[in-house]
Amino acid sequence: MTFDFSKLSIRPIHSFNFTYNLMRSFIDHTETNIKNSVKHFIEVGLEIEEIEICPEDNIYQFVEFYMGLDNADVDLEDTFTKYFPSLQRRSALLTLVGTYEHEIERFCINYARQQETVVTLSDLKGKGLERTHLFLKKVVGLSESPSFIALKRIILLRNSCAHNDARCVTHDEQPIQPLKELVAEHSELLEVQGKEIILKEGLLRYVIDLFDSYIKEVEVIIKKS
Repeated sequence: MTFDFSKLSIRPIHSFNFTYNLMRSFIDHTETNIKNSVKHFIEVGLEIEEIEICPEDNIYQFVEFYMGLDNADVDLEDTFTKYFPSLQRRSALLTLVGTYEHEIERFCINYARQQETVVTLSDLKGKGLERTHLFLKKVVGLSESPSFIALKRIILLRNSCAHNDARCVTHDEQPIQPLKELVAEHSELLEVQGKEIILKEGLLRYVIDLFDSYIKEVEVIIKKS
């Protein structure tokens, strides 16, 4: 994975290479922590507390505990092997997308400054990846981008994780069709429980590979120009 921008006065190669390596390490660290947590749950097992209901009649209640939660409140196995790992991946997804949005924005700002372009990023409407993609289309010449089409749905997933508890419906219970399509197309990476999207192992790597492909598309356009 090498970006050769050496012929340009700006050198985003350093920024994007570092970002990729940093985020890939972050993803691997996140998945290792998740695996260790699930392994600990499976190997250590649940604590069981015996509660006397009516000892004379030999009636007792047994409650299972793990890490401060009990089976009266939640399904412990589902919580610690699926829901909590998904929460960790949701947090990591916010970091991953936010980091790439920032780096691509910085690239656009530097490109406009050093190439003295007529249009700058601040001239354009929108925010985040939507605005930087508009800049790359208008100024750099990026047109077709399969990676960006896929990334738009990832941004919707990120937004749902940040503001809507990772649900695939709106606050007024209307289905979010692009998210449903994303889950259907990538059932190995995502699934729906009730109305909530569960993030599986492999989703974060899929996202960083999308960003990597997107940067390569930009690289091709710059080389041509």
